[in-house]
Amino acid sequence: MFSCLNSCSDGSKSSGNVLPSAAQKALQGADRFELLSLNPDELADKTDTDAFHGWNVLGTTEVKDPDTRANLISRFKAGVAENDGTVANCFNPRHGIKVTHDGETHEFVICFECFSVEWHVDGQETKGFLITRSPQPTFDEILKESGVLLAGEAKPE
Repeated sequence: MFSCLNSCSDGSKSSGNVLPSAAQKALQGADRFELLSLNPDELADKTDTDAFHGWNVLGTTEVKDPDTRANLISRFKAGVAENDGTVANCFNPRHGIKVTHDGETHEFVICFECFSVEWHVDGQETKGFLITRSPQPTFDEILKESGVLLAGEAKPE
């Protein structure tokens, strides 16, 4: 994996990588907030209406608790700010966020493995951004607490 890392960092501590203000506003003001677990190993059938931007959904949970939402947003925002320009040459997303705010749907397809986030507004891909792996444990914990299967876990029998 390390051989596929590319860094655009200039060596300074601040990367200038920030969560776009429209994304932050949508996350913080969301009327509905969902956290998704995705299967990175299997692309969804193009006709699958339950897919999330081409990826099979293993499960989803609605995040209603304000403190849990705030924690997720804080970790997500910190993970974006921590990225120094490092990105890997892959895209194997295991997580997603879907929010609705002011009549718009914002969807984030997240690959902590390659440090990349695709951002879609009302189904149209916008400029993505980079992230670190630091938010992943929080995302996984919330999904597990909600009984959502994570990528690589066996389905209970």
